[in-house]
Amino acid sequence: MEQNAATTLFYSSLLQHSPALLCVLSESGKLLFISQSLERLTGYATAELTALRAIRHICPADLPLVRQTLQELQTAQEVKSPPLRLKTTYGSWIWVVVTIKDAVENEALRGYIVHLQDITQEKEAKRIDEINLSYYNSLFQNHPGIVFALSSDGIFERVNANVEKMLQYGEQEIIGEHFSKFTAPSFTFEAIKALSKASHHEPSVLEGKVISKNGKSRTLHLTMIPLYYLEESIGILGIARDITAEKEAQKELEKLSLVASKAVSCVVITDPTGKIEWVNSEFSNVTGYTMRELRGKKPGHLLQGPETDPTTVRLMHDKVNKREPFYIEVVNYRKNGEKFWFGMNITPMFDDEGNLTQYFAIQNDITERKNAEFKMQLLAEDLTRHNKDLQQFNYIVSHNLRTPVANMLGLTSILERQQTSPNDFAKALQNLKQTSMSLYNVLKDLNELLSFRDGGASLRQEEVSIAKVLGEVCKSLQDKIESTEAQIDVAVPEEACLQANKAYVYSIFHNLLSNAIKYRDPMRPLRIQVKYIPAPQQHMITFADNGMGMDMAIAQKSLFKLYGKMDKRAEGRGIGLYMVKEQVESIGGTIAADSTPGAGTTFTIRINKDATPGQQETLHA
Repeated sequence: MEQNAATTLFYSSLLQHSPALLCVLSESGKLLFISQSLERLTGYATAELTALRAIRHICPADLPLVRQTLQELQTAQEVKSPPLRLKTTYGSWIWVVVTIKDAVENEALRGYIVHLQDITQEKEAKRIDEINLSYYNSLFQNHPGIVFALSSDGIFERVNANVEKMLQYGEQEIIGEHFSKFTAPSFTFEAIKALSKASHHEPSVLEGKVISKNGKSRTLHLTMIPLYYLEESIGILGIARDITAEKEAQKELEKLSLVASKAVSCVVITDPTGKIEWVNSEFSNVTGYTMRELRGKKPGHLLQGPETDPTTVRLMHDKVNKREPFYIEVVNYRKNGEKFWFGMNITPMFDDEGNLTQYFAIQNDITERKNAEFKMQLLAEDLTRHNKDLQQFNYIVSHNLRTPVANMLGLTSILERQQTSPNDFAKALQNLKQTSMSLYNVLKDLNELLSFRDGGASLRQEEVSIAKVLGEVCKSLQDKIESTEAQIDVAVPEEACLQANKAYVYSIFHNLLSNAIKYRDPMRPLRIQVKYIPAPQQHMITFADNGMGMDMAIAQKSLFKLYGKMDKRAEGRGIGLYMVKEQVESIGGTIAADSTPGAGTTFTIRINKDATPGQQETLHA
């Protein structure tokens, strides 16, 4: 009895602690026994389950499989279900295969032995494999390039649609064939070497030609990737790109480059985005940049500099955007920082379908020509100025010298007469003195004008404080300012400076303030306002007074001309504003007047901050 009890306890304990997923059902479906391993896996205890309740925890989609298995059990001693999904008390699903053995006739059991095999990990691994395979198939078939799989011996096992399209063979005509059937003889040996490398787990990148069904060759850029499993080579994955068009374009470029390399002009070839693909040696000689430094860069990024005209650059961009050929001249800079002029003929290049492929530029260093043009321009301006001076001189001689000289001749004739009375003699002598003074003033004006002309070419340039010069002028006019009770308001910051000839600036300010005092309105106190108005590109200075003013419709034509006096009654000879205009222009500026009779006059001086006084700088190559 003890032995039987011990035996029963032994087997009961063995079943309880066995890793096997076991349970026993009675004929009525009541759960008689469940192993601890199954209880741990599902979370269900014996008291909680009946066969009917257990079925409720099976995925509804799998219930037809359960019914099919139970039907088979009616005619078979043992049945095995397809994989089923069972929900645990933990909320997760597990995959199981259920084996049911009929033990109803066994007097000790009187029921069904149910064995569950947990295949969750296998199913998950299979699902991941299927996903990976799906990714692989999708990438293989939908890759934009040419993709194929070879066996270790070089036999085509799989190709995507792009291979068929390129070779013009159907899939069945390619699969099972050796790759050498489709390669050009010149490429076969290199391809075999790549195949050999792949068998030793070495990838290869190469270029070569293949032959399509119609006999035409295509050039491919190939990447050969070895495939292996557990260190054993199982094949090769090939990914290729058709570079036939690129190779043909490269050949054309090489032909063009061969011609261009012999040219005496600078030649630049860029891609459609303007990045340099090739330059000839002359371009490197002129700019100082090597091909290595230039490749892949835009010419303007390296060659343009501070004095490159932004308007010219915008015009170039506009022409490039419109894809139009054009010629343009622009200031550029060599690698060493030296400034020079480039004359550029730029032509867009198109393929047969009208697509932009390149830009072709022929460029010449035109610095010497531009310097010559500039010197000619200066010479023309100088000749114009001299001609103007001659006209002014002729005017002075014909109008201002002839009259006093004629008067002097007449007066001396009177004085030569012996009958001249003392009164007539004294009167003639007085007139002779006045005429001599008039002649002296004309000669003084001529001397001042000629001195200005002679000194213009050798102006001493310096930094001139506007406020300081105004102070000096006001001090020199102090007596006139006090005697006329004039009020002068100066709104000029201390830091405002000009790069100019100080004597000219002094003369300009002196003449303008003197004129304001001279042409004041006697009916009201004189007020003069001098303002400095800052601007990004200019110095602007205004002299505004509340004097008599003038009618600009009448005054405009003669205001700044020599001897262009508006009020003949006023003192002076009409040379001041002429000199002001000449001196303002000599320091790179302009002057304009605005006036209203009875209200006053405003003179506005504008001087460019980057103006080069006297003359512009010549570029030296």
